[in-house]
Amino acid sequence: MRSYFSENEIADITSLLKEREKTDIECIPQISGIWLHDPSWQTELRLLVLPRIKLTVSRVCFQKRRQGTMGEVVKWMIRYCHNHEISQICIQSVETEEMVNFCLKNDFRPNPLTTFEIDGRILGDYIVNL
Repeated sequence: MRSYFSENEIADITSLLKEREKTDIECIPQISGIWLHDPSWQTELRLLVLPRIKLTVSRVCFQKRRQGTMGEVVKWMIRYCHNHEISQICIQSVETEEMVNFCLKNDFRPNPLTTFEIDGRILGDYIVNL
């Protein structure tokens, strides 16, 4: 199966999660991305690639919250995108106030085509153009 992530890229993001979450991390290669998780699936990060267009976070869950892990993941994703001529990052299906606030703080904006408002919060996909 062809991967959009090199062995070094997978090792880097795996190491980052292992260090931040203090747990073993496994990687499941997928047709258009990777799915990283700990043995209990309490920590997850699924990244999907649309080559030269978009990198999408389709699943994210960390055990250790408010520790800067997602900020480090975003830095890693920006480097990945620059190396692969990808111009957009999407965090898909944002549902929590915590993640909405993270997205806005980090210059992600609601995608007007894939978001909706509930109780004053805008939920759905958040994007940042690089």
